[in-house]
Amino acid sequence: MALDDMALAEKLTLRRARASIFLGILFLATMASSLGVDFPANRPQTLKLAAWIVWAAALLFLLAVGGGLFRGQSVRALMNDESTIDNRRRAMVAGFWATVLSAFALYAITFYEPMSAREVIRLLLSAAVGASIIRFGILEQRSLGHG
Repeated sequence: MALDDMALAEKLTLRRARASIFLGILFLATMASSLGVDFPANRPQTLKLAAWIVWAAALLFLLAVGGGLFRGQSVRALMNDESTIDNRRRAMVAGFWATVLSAFALYAITFYEPMSAREVIRLLLSAAVGASIIRFGILEQRSLGHG
């Protein structure tokens, strides 16, 4: 592996870490701004719901694949080393716990405020995706010595 590949992989890994944190926070903030809005299937606001689904899927894809798809195999291998694989696993654990804690909180909230199943699912998925991608970015920055 060339030194150029190593430098490029480190640069892309740092960019991925920073983007993960930023996009995760932005994802949760935009989802939180639309709390309480239910999206019936026959309204124009379904575009917001579709965008949320696409955005959540894109963030999960970033977490699962790790980026570097259009780079060479050596750069991808450097970007997805053992520490990245461990960081990805730990980020998914954080997403699991965020989902469990959110489920407990939502269960308690439903005693005081009725919520549709669609809204609850959206909140649970947002907690899982947001916590996972933010945790992944933080762990990646730490492993690069930037956090």
